[in-house]
Amino acid sequence: MICFSWNADQVEQQSGRPARGRLLSVRRALWSLAVGVVAGTAIALVGAPELTPLVIWTIAAGTVLVWVWRACWPASPRRTEQLAEAEQQSRSTDAAVLIASVISLVAVAEALIRASNQQDVVAVTLVILSVVAVVLAWALVNTVFALKYARLYYRHDGGIDFKREDPPAYADFAYVAFTVGMSYAPGENEPTSNRMRRIALGHALLSYTFGTGILAVAVNLVTNLGQS
Repeated sequence: MICFSWNADQVEQQSGRPARGRLLSVRRALWSLAVGVVAGTAIALVGAPELTPLVIWTIAAGTVLVWVWRACWPASPRRTEQLAEAEQQSRSTDAAVLIASVISLVAVAEALIRASNQQDVVAVTLVILSVVAVVLAWALVNTVFALKYARLYYRHDGGIDFKREDPPAYADFAYVAFTVGMSYAPGENEPTSNRMRRIALGHALLSYTFGTGILAVAVNLVTNLGQS
């Protein structure tokens, strides 16, 4: 089990024990989904079933993000390498999260269509939840790629030029991933291997899709607020 506290992280680094478990494991994904389902069910029971799909997604995605980054954001370079090595064991959850993030756009589109036919509080709430859902999906995509960049970097002895001698930590890989997610380019930390370039290209194309989605729901939100 991965320790979340900074003190526990330091103890494990000093002991030299390898990290156990995965940051983005099936167990964590299922627990996060369960939290989302509970929240969505509660919303349905109080009389707003239209909000249920987006509530489930936003709560589940938010829980995953907090869980993952609470574990890896304060990690030192050495701890990052340990966690990245543990991440190499299985990558099926990464694909599942990416697929779920893309599918969430379908739920967002359905919510926006429903909101366009209503002019009430539920319609505005649907649009607001749509914005949050797309942003969280975008953040999840970038998180998956941050973990992937770290995994590949420490598995294949580099592949990204960080322009410094010190080994990178998860915060550095987050910078790379979210830079690609916002600008569709790696910025000053350039990929130096064909493998990393292919990953970064797929990341940029997927991020562009979510960027378009964020723009669309933002415009829809402004329109709905103006009509309300």
